[in-house]
Formats: sequence, structure tokens, C-alpha cells
Amino acid sequence: MGLWNIGAEGQLLLGAFMATGVALHWLPPETPRPLMLTAMALAGFAGGALWALVPGFLKARLNVNEIITTLMLNYVAVFWNNYFIYGPWSLRGFGLTAQFPKSAWLPRLADYARAVPAFRGLTAHAGILMGLACALVLWVVWRRSKWGFEVRVIGDNPNAARYAGMNLTRNILVAMALSGGLAGLAGMSEVAGVVHRLQERFSPGYGFTAIIIAWLAKLNPLAIVLVAYLFGGLLVGGDEIQPAGIAQMLQGTILFVVVGGEMLLQYRLRLERHL
Repeated sequence: MGLWNIGAEGQLLLGAFMATGVALHWLPPETPRPLMLTAMALAGFAGGALWALVPGFLKARLNVNEIITTLMLNYVAVFWNNYFIYGPWSLRGFGLTAQFPKSAWLPRLADYARAVPAFRGLTAHAGILMGLACALVLWVVWRRSKWGFEVRVIGDNPNAARYAGMNLTRNILVAMALSGGLAGLAGMSEVAGVVHRLQERFSPGYGFTAIIIAWLAKLNPLAIVLVAYLFGGLLVGGDEIQPAGIAQMLQGTILFVVVGGEMLLQYRLRLERHL
């Protein structure tokens, strides 16, 4: 759509914050797991969406550059979470909350090994299934729906879209809310499936890595699944080989090469000799 959401990291943090509120304070621990996880997912999506609507509103109404506002809000989100994990929600003053009740834990795939033998030994949690489902739904919406068509038209030519009667303000708000909501859902998945609590630096920069992955996948939701899988292998393998940052160096090199290749595909360099 021509919008650049650089605030996925902050939206992820706010999604994790909202999911933590549900797990520890807003629903009783004896809540059945399906209801608890559903409420946490909805709260996580809402937290990320609301955080993204702030720069979305500024962009839609005042034409404020969304790159700057989304980037700056990342730091606000960090301090927002830190206030709660070192303050009202802190576990004895440490930078973390109490552990979630078992009903707020996303199950591991290995828990379903009896029903699906292929899951035996897998430590990944069910959040990966949410990610795959979101990618599929987003691809269908993007390619097969009227709204997806409007998004593509606005991204190609906003003036033509406005002339055709498309509501740019509404579409900007919806697109930003959806983007932030998905990031918030990722935050919920991380705290419910991995750390089982809200703590400082539980995300090593997943929101920023997501921008690189989306770019490498040409903004195609299905291609993002493959690129994310390969990048996950790169990061884990790089940490095993060289913990001092080789994975981040390779990440930056790949992005540099791909962006440079895009430029050379769009612009042909020609040397001319002037006499």
C-alpha cells in the first residue's frame, strides 16, 4: 500500500503486554485453556492494532511520515512495558512478571504426538500454526478480496485510487491496524508459548527482522513463510557457530545484496562518452 510500518517491534511489545494482562489480572487462573488463549490472542491483536492506529491516524489525517512515528513509538512501548514489569506487575522487583498459569500456555506440538506422530520430538509451540493461518488468510484477502484490490491500487497510484472513489483515509487506518494487530498477535504468541511471562528484552528484535523478511519476500504473505523459515535457520545456526554476531552480519549482507539488486533491476547504469 506504500505504507512503511517500522513499529512492529513496539506493537509486538504492546500485544505481549495486553496478553499478559489477560493471563495474570483480567481472567482467573482456572479459566479453561481454549477461552484463556482466545482472550489473550484477541487482547494481543487489539494492543498491537491500537498502537499502530496512532501513526495511522497521523498519516491519514495530517500526512505525518509514518516511518518516523512508528519508529519512535517503539521506544515508548519499551518504556511502557518496563514501567509495569519493574513496577505494578513486577515479581519481587525483578524485571519480569509472575509466571502465567498453565491455562495461559500455548501447547507444544509434541503434546499432540499421539494424534499426529510427525509432531513427536518437536519443541515448537502452537503459535507457529497461528502464523501459518494468518499468512494464508492474508494472502486470500490480499489477492481475492475487493479490499485487497484497493490496497494494491492505492500502493501503485494513490491519485488514481482517490479519483476512482477509494477512501484513502479508511484504508490507511485499516491497513495500519491490521499490520499492528498481527505484530501484537506475535507478541502474545511469544509470551504464551516461550517465556510464559512478560519480561524485559523477551524479543531480540523480531519486529525489525520481520521488516527484512517481508522485503525479501516481495511482500507476498505465502513467500514470507518460506523466507521466515530460512531466516530462522540462519539465526539459530549462526548463534551455534559464532555467538558474536555472525548471524546479524549475514542478515545485513543479504538485505544489502537484495536491495542493491532491486536498484540495478529498476535502473540501468550506462556509461557515456562525451567528446
